[in-house]
Amino acid sequence: MSAFQEGIRLYKEGRYAEAVEKLHAVTSVEHTNHKAWNALGVALSKTGDIDQSVICFENALQLDGANKTYLKNLDRAKVKRFEGIRIHPLVEDKSGGSKEIIGFSSQTILDKGQIQTIESVPSIMQTPNPISSSSVFSNLSNNEDQAKEFMDRALSLFGQASYHEMPDMMQETLSYVEKAISIKPDYYDAWQLKVSILISTGLNHVEDLVDALDACEHALAIKPDQAAMWYNKAGILESLGRYDEAISAYDKSYLNSSDEPLRLGLILMKKGAILEATDQSAQAVEVYEQVPVHDRFFGDAMEKKAEFLMNSGENDLALSTLRTAGMSYLKVHQYEKAIHVFDYLLTINQNDAEISYNKGITLLALNERNQSKDLLEDALRYFDIAVQAQPDNMSYLIQKGRCLLDLGRFEEGLQYLDRALWINPDDGITLMNKGIALYQLSRHEEALRYFDLVCSHYPEHSAAWIMKSRIHLDWKQYETALMDIEEAIRRSEDEPRTFAQRAIILRALGRETEAEEDEKKAQSLLEMTPE
Repeated sequence: MSAFQEGIRLYKEGRYAEAVEKLHAVTSVEHTNHKAWNALGVALSKTGDIDQSVICFENALQLDGANKTYLKNLDRAKVKRFEGIRIHPLVEDKSGGSKEIIGFSSQTILDKGQIQTIESVPSIMQTPNPISSSSVFSNLSNNEDQAKEFMDRALSLFGQASYHEMPDMMQETLSYVEKAISIKPDYYDAWQLKVSILISTGLNHVEDLVDALDACEHALAIKPDQAAMWYNKAGILESLGRYDEAISAYDKSYLNSSDEPLRLGLILMKKGAILEATDQSAQAVEVYEQVPVHDRFFGDAMEKKAEFLMNSGENDLALSTLRTAGMSYLKVHQYEKAIHVFDYLLTINQNDAEISYNKGITLLALNERNQSKDLLEDALRYFDIAVQAQPDNMSYLIQKGRCLLDLGRFEEGLQYLDRALWINPDDGITLMNKGIALYQLSRHEEALRYFDLVCSHYPEHSAAWIMKSRIHLDWKQYETALMDIEEAIRRSEDEPRTFAQRAIILRALGRETEAEEDEKKAQSLLEMTPE
């Protein structure tokens, strides 16, 4: 069992803290594993660490931006951050003024109004402990507690002011932060929040950016190795036109980001953009070339490099680099960018089989998101070009066949799958797709033969066992269907549809309690796996 599967198992057993530990270990090694990031976010939410769960869901979406489950989980986590915020009214002070009672159980909220800040910033504070509604500042035991009270108030106001875009409330937030700093000058979290506030207001007031820069300096004097703060400082300097200093600050951020690889590409792209803007294109390309291949900004970096090569007259190398950019965009699910690149390449050679095929694949991926027949028709057109250019290419034949199946043109789709099987009769993907096509044509006995072949050649392929179970369920052969679905579960313990299907079979067998348990398992797994 892999570390990821072990984390899922711990989660399903309700051992959330252990699941967090296991899944955190996975993301530490597999930085681009979006499933692990999402699962870690779900586990963290169960432990009550909503801020960190939001970061994980954001990381998952950075890696798989089209995933509806990740987006749903992120939205749910953001809602939870607003739950429990209690802003108590002002009460009359005997001295004639008013005194505020503080009692918050809010999380740090840094979703909107942030400019030039790191994506997926770690939370700037842990969740404040709720304070009794009878607690007032005059009863605080020491100055540190009083500073924390001011920060609790500032954090709650900042969340509301950012979310609802309320500048007056943002100024009130700043006043509480400054009170906290006046009490505790080395309060890093307070300086960090001050930077965030001033950056958000600096869009319209340059003087706020100058103050934000000063706050950055104070924060870095306290914690000089904070990559996020160096990044914020660099962004402020860039906005103020102090480009050399901005580049130096981006370098500092990069050097301190070794434990946060998702940030590296973003920093390098920012640095490269400054170098380009200051007529240092050759140096900018050197920076773009440092973006890691697995990084979500690698495609952007390659597109920038291709532009430089084109301007330098190295057209062939530029076109090759653009191919790399397009494939990178496709890999990280940035489909619109991929299509933009592929379209440009097709203006150079409209019969390019590889590019036509890749554009077809991209359109199919967009169809998964948008469910559009027009997208399928467009994809088919590009697969046609690819197949005409290379009629014996298995990948091209398979994808054209699958596209025809998605359009409901099953008989035509089967013809292309048969052509692919003629080239390689044992190809599991083609056998599986032909079985599905036959099933959709209600030719269940023929479909079953192909699913049997998949199970024989590729016994670990859980999808074939699921389809076998479905056929036997259709035939009301419940015991056989149950055996098939249990084979699928043994091969894929974190697949929600297997438990959902077993629940249907168990219910047909009159085993209601077990069916309900499987439904609960399926629902739990749905939260942790992409749609």
